[in-house]
Amino acid sequence: MKASLVMRDRETDSWWSIMTSTAIAGSLQGAELDELPIGEKTTWADWRHRHPATLVLSVDGEEHRIDNPYDNYFASDRTFHDLEISDDRLEPKTPVFSFWLNGQTYAAAHSTFEGGRLFEIQGDTATRVLLYRDSGAPLLASTRAWAIAADHAAATSLEELIAAARGAGPSNQPLDGFDTFWYSWVSVHPESVLLQ
Repeated sequence: MKASLVMRDRETDSWWSIMTSTAIAGSLQGAELDELPIGEKTTWADWRHRHPATLVLSVDGEEHRIDNPYDNYFASDRTFHDLEISDDRLEPKTPVFSFWLNGQTYAAAHSTFEGGRLFEIQGDTATRVLLYRDSGAPLLASTRAWAIAADHAAATSLEELIAAARGAGPSNQPLDGFDTFWYSWVSVHPESVLLQ
């Protein structure tokens, strides 16, 4: 799948792409991947601060690799295997939050919604999209994203929307999506709408 993660399910011998959210090969080919609502990317320090009793999974007694093979990739402007894209709406290694909504793919650069931002969706007068990242959040921190009813969004401040979206309520729904680099997302979804 171009420059994106593909996971193998040994139980069914199916291959799952995070970029399409489907099985791309194997006995479950075409099945959709379910996103767990509890998944979160964060730093170990932040997680440990909030959950001090956390246990760490080790593999063969090793909990952390000092020579992480991804360090050089994250630190450079190079794409995976020097993949080139023709879409120049953003620089290839721009960090984005990418998501699906009503059958359409979308992306927004992290820099456009630090501290929280409400986006209008062209052609959808009933829904707004609320994206949130702490200002200065590290690359590996998770974006928080919700679909908000437009009438609720119009009557509420951004700060109130962010606070309300973190809780349960009929006027907001978490969006299925994830943080990645622009080139990786747009190479699989060239039709994506870029929110700006």
